[in-house]
Amino acid sequence: MPAYEFSEYVKQRANTLGLTMSELARQTGISRQGLYGLLDGTTEQAKISTLIALAKALQVHPMVLFRELLHQLDFPKFSATSAKYRFDASGFVQDVTIPDNTTVLTDQVFTKVWEIQNIGHVNWLGRKLVCMDRKADISLVPDLIVAPKARRGLVPTQRVIDIPETLPGESVILSVEFTAPSYPCSLISYWKMTDEHEDICFPEMEGLSCMVRVVSL
Repeated sequence: MPAYEFSEYVKQRANTLGLTMSELARQTGISRQGLYGLLDGTTEQAKISTLIALAKALQVHPMVLFRELLHQLDFPKFSATSAKYRFDASGFVQDVTIPDNTTVLTDQVFTKVWEIQNIGHVNWLGRKLVCMDRKADISLVPDLIVAPKARRGLVPTQRVIDIPETLPGESVILSVEFTAPSYPCSLISYWKMTDEHEDICFPEMEGLSCMVRVVSL
């Protein structure tokens, strides 16, 4: 990718956020001269920490800037071998609520919220977030064995969540309501993105998860 294209991307993103180059430099923690050197290509090597700070100020995933900058070195445009669609990629941003190993009470109802970003070149249309956990099939329990009465695992209110249309570079907030089981334990629930054909978009990636410790009082 030519240097001027990287520069235009950064400038357009800054303009969208209402940031001047001076303010962008201040938030990034580098001088205006250093920022312009990065944008016009005279800075041959950019520190990873600088790109991360720049991405934070522009409110995009760092991989977006890494990908754009690597184009200047004549690398392939983009590749995601673990994705169903070419140039499709998803980046985890943060656990908005219930980070891993959060403690919840037995039978507690809580909402897990993730933030992810479309860091590829494919518009996300008609996509869903689907629970990959297996449901306990009580009908398979032999008659001689008493079927468990306690609820097993984390129980989501919905096993399929619609993902709003998300364009490249945009972030999306996804939330699932769970009910904790009625016994103390440690549990994890796995979720994956599917397309409009119900095919998994990133089959080789772990996907999103909710990991909690359940305790009783």
